[in-house]
Amino acid sequence: MRISPILIFVAATAFLLPLQAESPTPTPFPPAKPAPPGQNILTGFAPGKPQASLWYGVDATGALAGNTTMLPVLTLGGAIGNTPMPVSVSVADMNGDGLLDIAVMDALGYLRIYFNSGTKTAPKFTTGDLSSIFLTRTSATDPDLPLPLKDVEWWTANSIRSYARRAPRIFLTDKMGAVKNDLLIGNYAGELLFVPNTGTPSIPDFKQPPSVAQAVIPTMKDSHDKWGNVFAPVVWDWNNDGRSDILVGEGSYSANSIHLLINKGSNDRPVFDENNRSVLAYGMGLEQLSPCVVDFNGDGFPDLLVAERSGKVAVYLNSGKPWKPGETLAFDSFIKTGVAFTPSAPDSKPDPMTDAKAPGLLSLGGACTIAAADLNGDGLFDLVFGKSNGRIAIAYNTGTKTQPKFSAPVEVTSDAKASMFTPPAEWLCDSGLMRGNFFGQIASVNASDDPDAKPGAGPYCLKAGYMPCQNKIMVPPPAKYYTPSFGGWDPAPNTHTSTTVGPSGFWHGIGENEPIMFCSPANFYRLKFPVDQLKNTYPIKIKKPYIFSMRVKGAGVSDACVNISCYVRKELSETKLIRGERGSVGFQLNWREGWKNETIKFAPGAQWTEVKKEFTVNFGNKDLEDQTQVEPRWWSINIVFSLVPGTGSLYFDDIKLIEK
Repeated sequence: MRISPILIFVAATAFLLPLQAESPTPTPFPPAKPAPPGQNILTGFAPGKPQASLWYGVDATGALAGNTTMLPVLTLGGAIGNTPMPVSVSVADMNGDGLLDIAVMDALGYLRIYFNSGTKTAPKFTTGDLSSIFLTRTSATDPDLPLPLKDVEWWTANSIRSYARRAPRIFLTDKMGAVKNDLLIGNYAGELLFVPNTGTPSIPDFKQPPSVAQAVIPTMKDSHDKWGNVFAPVVWDWNNDGRSDILVGEGSYSANSIHLLINKGSNDRPVFDENNRSVLAYGMGLEQLSPCVVDFNGDGFPDLLVAERSGKVAVYLNSGKPWKPGETLAFDSFIKTGVAFTPSAPDSKPDPMTDAKAPGLLSLGGACTIAAADLNGDGLFDLVFGKSNGRIAIAYNTGTKTQPKFSAPVEVTSDAKASMFTPPAEWLCDSGLMRGNFFGQIASVNASDDPDAKPGAGPYCLKAGYMPCQNKIMVPPPAKYYTPSFGGWDPAPNTHTSTTVGPSGFWHGIGENEPIMFCSPANFYRLKFPVDQLKNTYPIKIKKPYIFSMRVKGAGVSDACVNISCYVRKELSETKLIRGERGSVGFQLNWREGWKNETIKFAPGAQWTEVKKEFTVNFGNKDLEDQTQVEPRWWSINIVFSLVPGTGSLYFDDIKLIEK
């Protein structure tokens, strides 16, 4: 029995994502001791753990690398669990110099092209040129992703949609009505996207479509239907009718396969639907299938290589007979390291689940993607892999055309190394990485790091801004960014008291649903204190005056404000257990909740200026009048602002929250 991809989304979210409400009854916490009047209850911007900036496509060791992410999939043990997603690779000559380049789309959706600066026999790759497309962003109100989630709570739907287009898998093709290498993309949600190369033969350029929906290649008559997920596409004319078909590896759940979508249109106007979809190869228990078409054994017929969730590569050989609908390729074996390939005996029936445990198998150690190309000009195809650690690896072919033999995969390194930056230790920083804010960054800096910083309260202040673009060939991402705000975004919501949790509760400090940040524009930044509510040691007293202050300076800043969010909850009577029909159990809740959001708008200038406001926390509700303080886990500070893409910057220093 096949499980609906949508049910997997919902089930995964139910088990893995934070709930908006804590539990039927508030978790008891011992009252925290308030700070004495006059003591600052905030920490400064002292640096935390240094991190490597991956904007240029290399990590701190010089390895080619992109961003990684975890997504819920069905694991080998049969349970849904967060699993590392690999970067995706494809190989082609992207600038017409006769050398093969490597295109990589990382798990968050950033596309980089590593242009080959070596020779035909000795490839060399340095930093990656960053393309301007970003197709993984969506939100609960985004009409471009028609998932049937009508009966799912708004925060669960928002969480599902926020990651539904991540983990993209790419394939470069010149066989769909164009002479340049266009881009085909599959994603976690079970979509296929087509983005044409609008550049020149020497300078590729992939432009962001007006909406993601316009890039979707329909594969069902009803666009709301989803027949799989974690799609990995390849273009190939499998039935030799002169029209390019699409092979799709799929699956984060059992019984997935390599599917063949037969093109009933033309190369420049392909047509695919469920009536012309066949299984080309069964996964037989393998998952996260990433296919690659190549003549593996030199007999002149296209064979199938399939990378799977454990990092091994399965071989499916073509019999050479004309393909007919319903016919499948049989599993032959897994590729072994350092061993020349010999096909399985004709009368054998290899079992991939058993063979996957054989010694000496080539393995990437986790889910991976695969591409095949002759990188060193010896006439033999080599294998290029995208790994779940974000890096790229190559296994060179040292065999023959009929008996390929591969060395162990080696991660590709360059002479360049990533620049390091240090986020503050006690603040959560969101620089728009998940929303397509190219080159955005937030870091603790001192005078030696940044001569313009000039902190006054201590050795470090905080800087939000952009790293410079270092593209060598491709046009830099445009200054006018294409990921605007979605409906429901409000940089300064009103104070409110409520007995329910909903979108208006975005700023409150409890169970805060981080995917809501997808509603904001790409160039929208956010600082949050504390990083972990449970580590905040001081409560805020109710009906006592507090003074918030900080120093700021910057340029190209808008929508800047501070929001101090406080929450209390009081149980008015005991929670009652209600038993219904057929053993169902429910809860009757009777409590009162209150929020107070203090908003401070500010407009920084070129010189350090002070932002300051006095306020008192008072919920104005008779049921909450006996509350004396807001416990540490129930309050937070959010500082939000937008920067002009590429040039804006904002510094913070001497931040304080003090009881008067």
